[in-house]
Amino acid sequence: MFSRLSAVSLRQGFVVQRRLFSYARPLLNSGSQATANQNTARETNNEYQYSGTRIVPKLSTFYSANPHHEAHIDNLEALMRKYIKYPTVQVEERPMWLSLQEYALIGGGSRLKSTQYKQLLFLLNRLNSIDPQLMVPEISNTLAKYHKKTKLQPQRDTLKELDEFGRSLAIGRRKTATAKVYVVRGEGQILVNDRALNDYFVKMKDRESIMYPLKAIDSVGKYNIFAMVSGGGTTAQADAIMHAIGKALVTFNPLLKTRLHRSGVLTRDYRHVERKKPGKRKARKMPTWVKR
Repeated sequence: MFSRLSAVSLRQGFVVQRRLFSYARPLLNSGSQATANQNTARETNNEYQYSGTRIVPKLSTFYSANPHHEAHIDNLEALMRKYIKYPTVQVEERPMWLSLQEYALIGGGSRLKSTQYKQLLFLLNRLNSIDPQLMVPEISNTLAKYHKKTKLQPQRDTLKELDEFGRSLAIGRRKTATAKVYVVRGEGQILVNDRALNDYFVKMKDRESIMYPLKAIDSVGKYNIFAMVSGGGTTAQADAIMHAIGKALVTFNPLLKTRLHRSGVLTRDYRHVERKKPGKRKARKMPTWVKR
């Protein structure tokens, strides 16, 4: 009887001990293992914390077609808005800016277009035209980044001078006609290919075209004109002489350039007869369409 009770008590003791060991925490062998577990938990927490974030691009214009160029433009436009009320002056000498090829090294490379480069030059020239007495270091330091390391380029156009005989030489063109004209102060004599104006040009319209620059400045009968013209028809030759006379008159008095430019004699007429296309009657005219 006693032996049976002792066996039952021993069996119950083993069961209680087994349950205690199953629910107890595992003992840590050393402090290094605890530190490693803490680092692992911290890394897992950080990964979970930054899993929903995104990488911010370095440039605010990252998603544009040419991020580097747009970053330069944004910087210059910000300066324009900041100093838009500063007075400007007419700059006689402008610095030589970076060329298209040089700016492409910092402006996007092959992505850079000529129109984008012109946009950059417009902003640079606008900022450079601010009154030098009011120029702030912020603008001057920004413009210095786009300077070419050479001497200044004069903005003034070189004016033509009269030759030793007091003549002004100019060349005019219209279609395939080319005219070389000498203009000198005189009594109003006009020669075309060593012939009088009325003999060479029969049409009144052609003669009026040649006289038009002189009428625009009220100088009929004050200049002698000697023209040598070749190529094209009579109308094209008359327009070429008119173009050359207008350019030659500017040499005598540069102040007449504005008036002559408004009259249209200083601008070359690039219009040509449009060619005939295959399947058409003329350049644009189509044959009559017949349904059947």
